Amino acid sequence: MNGNEKSDAFKQSLLFIVVGLLISLMLIVIFSRVITGISATMTYETTMAVKKNMLEEYVNNMIFYLEDEREDYLKLYPDAEEEEVEQILLQAARERIYGEQHGDGSYMWIQKVLDFNGGDNYAIRLIHPNLSDTEGCYLSTNEVNQMGMKAYEEELNGIKENGEIFLNYAFKKLNSNEVTEKVTFSKLYDRYDWIICMGVNIDDLDHYRIQAEEHMRAYQMIVLAAISVTWLILLFLMGFMYRKTHIKAYEKKNKELKDRLNWDAMTNANSRSFGEKQLEREFHEYKEGKKNTLLLMMDVDYFKKFNDGYGHDVGDKVLQSFVAAIRDCTRTSDSVIRWGGDEFVVILQNIHRRFQPEIGNKILEAVHAISIDELKDGDRITASMGFTYFREEDTEYKDALTRADAALYQAKEAGRNNWQLA
Repeated sequence: MNGNEKSDAFKQSLLFIVVGLLISLMLIVIFSRVITGISATMTYETTMAVKKNMLEEYVNNMIFYLEDEREDYLKLYPDAEEEEVEQILLQAARERIYGEQHGDGSYMWIQKVLDFNGGDNYAIRLIHPNLSDTEGCYLSTNEVNQMGMKAYEEELNGIKENGEIFLNYAFKKLNSNEVTEKVTFSKLYDRYDWIICMGVNIDDLDHYRIQAEEHMRAYQMIVLAAISVTWLILLFLMGFMYRKTHIKAYEKKNKELKDRLNWDAMTNANSRSFGEKQLEREFHEYKEGKKNTLLLMMDVDYFKKFNDGYGHDVGDKVLQSFVAAIRDCTRTSDSVIRWGGDEFVVILQNIHRRFQPEIGNKILEAVHAISIDELKDGDRITASMGFTYFREEDTEYKDALTRADAALYQAKEAGRNNWQLA
């Protein structure tokens, strides 16, 4: 092969490499952008599903809260008329709804159904922080919103059929006149024919999609840079597999980390790290005058006797049963935290001082009633407990925990199986 032929062959090879590289890069760019779009869409849809679950959970928690408030009020005033109780609960709901703030712009509102057949004046708006000036106004299922749908009619039909419903409709944002699409969860609190709703404007979630796209676009540039240096198809496939594996590993690690941070796997109590954050929030809200939080520090009397005498497996059962007994005596809004070893901290929200002795005795009885097959008849489980409230002079939640700990030791000095209030 002469020089010209070698030159032509080199040029052809170089041209083939350049063309192949350009075509491959173009295919990689297209394919990567498709993957980016799909991944961002999946992330957005997952976020929407999480938000729907959040809306449902908040509404259910409100109903649980109202039932607890009703039960507490009737304990104090057993002869109270139902209309009086309803007004008390309405005020409690109003204070809670107007006192809550959510970073995503979501909020809760309540309306009372007067006629389940619908029509004009079928319901009255009781609470609505985004339309506070319309509270007390009547609603109509004949009203048509900006999306051309009868949202009240659809909501009422879903309530009558299933007792709850998710629906989308157009509504203005919180603290704004801008109207966008909104997703809402509504559920009937049938004791008073209240429909309790919570919703969020969909475009307020758009930053999740943007973040997902930016994240995937940055990774795409890394993949393309690697491919341009070492040739294309093989490294792209390797990069794609790495990305897939990396995302799965990240999700798994993130879930494991979250579980490890928030829960104590052995006892099913909340972890100490979760508890410290929760105590910070509770103390902050106390300082703002929103809550009257009761703190309880407690441990198992003579736990070492169970651990050493029966073995660690039985010791674990004692702690698990101990936590279960505490949860049976508290509300879902309360927190049971494993502080260390057999020591636990319980956060009891909005507990008036007159109810504290009843709670203390109830927990003592529940712990004493624990039955574990491996324990001898004479070996009963008891607890020592120290209660305290936040005080004005407290500078941090640890000041209250110090008092609760001191009260716990007073209970031990008093013979154990009792509670003391700091």
